[in-house]
Amino acid sequence: MVSRSEKYVVPGEASLMITTEYKKDALESSYPRHFFTEILCSKQVEVSEDLSQAFHAKVPSAHGELLRLAEQDAKRLKTATDLIAGTIGLRFHRQFVIEVINENFFAMRTADDYAFNQFGPGLEVLDGISLNSNGAEILHQLLEGVGQATPEAQELGAAALAWLLRAWRERDNISKFTALFIPIEIILAGYGDDPNKEKEKQEEATQIRNLLATHGGSEANDLLAFFNRIMGQQRLSLASRFEEMAKQAQIDGWEADVVAFKRFNSIRNKLLHRGEQQVQLVISVGQNIEEETRQLEDIAERYVSWALFRDGAVYQSRWRPLRNKRQGEKIEQ
Repeated sequence: MVSRSEKYVVPGEASLMITTEYKKDALESSYPRHFFTEILCSKQVEVSEDLSQAFHAKVPSAHGELLRLAEQDAKRLKTATDLIAGTIGLRFHRQFVIEVINENFFAMRTADDYAFNQFGPGLEVLDGISLNSNGAEILHQLLEGVGQATPEAQELGAAALAWLLRAWRERDNISKFTALFIPIEIILAGYGDDPNKEKEKQEEATQIRNLLATHGGSEANDLLAFFNRIMGQQRLSLASRFEEMAKQAQIDGWEADVVAFKRFNSIRNKLLHRGEQQVQLVISVGQNIEEETRQLEDIAERYVSWALFRDGAVYQSRWRPLRNKRQGEKIEQ
């Protein structure tokens, strides 16, 4: 099964929503390749006689019930496909598994007949936008200001914005979720480093090192090495530094942003450090991965904007109202 669509639905223009071609024999497919790696992971289940008869009679409701049973074991089946596909790519060649053409659940009726469901590519519905004369003037002033910034500020801005650009283009929600943390980490680099407190801490650390060197005896070197490792871990956590920045920024709703960011940071750590691909990107009941990634994107955009321009003004009508303000008034861009 091969599905095609455009990436975006553009207001006022004809857009290809989705086209699907299904060929039972892969050799008949119009897909522009001549080799396919097909991985099937299956399990046997027992169902009632009535459901079995309805399924073999090709009753649609029975199809749905059997496919629902397959979806209940999705994690286990997906783990098996990842293990097999990864082994093929690692031990033979990545090109055997480089492009995912299709993934779906199926229920076998006979050796050559089955029911299946379909998952097509996602599309983003774009906003209808335009740049009026007022917005053009503001853009001119804004870019002039960027050009007059110090080289250090420009370098910081470029580093953070490069990752935002990458996150905006990313279609995979897990990759997008992870990428959105990097611009936040970049702008948080200077937080948690109070010069006065740092000086006091270093003076106290020096006193402790002197005590260990004088009274540590034969274990002095080991104790000093252990103490130095602890001191190297004393910097504020990412979540604590974000809270410090949010308190300073005082953007509307900053308290909720702090709570949400702690949760997102915990999810990110599980993804990066334990490889939990099935981690639930959920804050409250009813939210899905796409919605939560948008919430993190909202946080990243507002605080990167505040760090670079000190106003937190961001226009993003996909999931929030116009927040841009200039001298206390709303602006149109």
